[in-house]
Amino acid sequence: MPAEEKKTLETADDIIYNHLWFSAVPGFMPVPLLDIVAISAVQLDLVKQLCKFYHEDYDEQRGKAIVMALTGSAMSRITGYSARAVLKTIPMVGWVLGGAAMSLFAVSSTYAIGQVFKEHLDAGGTLHNLNPEAFRQFYTQQLEKGKGLVSKWLKKD
Repeated sequence: MPAEEKKTLETADDIIYNHLWFSAVPGFMPVPLLDIVAISAVQLDLVKQLCKFYHEDYDEQRGKAIVMALTGSAMSRITGYSARAVLKTIPMVGWVLGGAAMSLFAVSSTYAIGQVFKEHLDAGGTLHNLNPEAFRQFYTQQLEKGKGLVSKWLKKD
């Protein structure tokens, strides 16, 4: 891999990894659904920063549509989101457990979104020609990889 290309990938990865930490925080918001809104805002900023990095035009509506298409399918498969949301309303223990579960999803999903956009933009694609359906399987694979990253980080401590 040429040095310039390697630097590009490291920098795109830095953008992704920085957003992982920011996406974890809203998971601990005690108000159900507000956490989703805040996590989505972090993920949209990730897309915006990656577009800026790759010198691609960013369109907020298109970014929202793609992020929602990717994460919406994952959210629909997450059994127990409602249970976790209710759990978060229980003082202390419920808030910690529900927040931890939501933060795990947020970090994993943000990682997967970042990888989808990095893959597409590295290949010369643009925000406007990214087809979420074409990346659904890749997103799912990266979501699992993101969960593995969180597990590794937790084991280090």
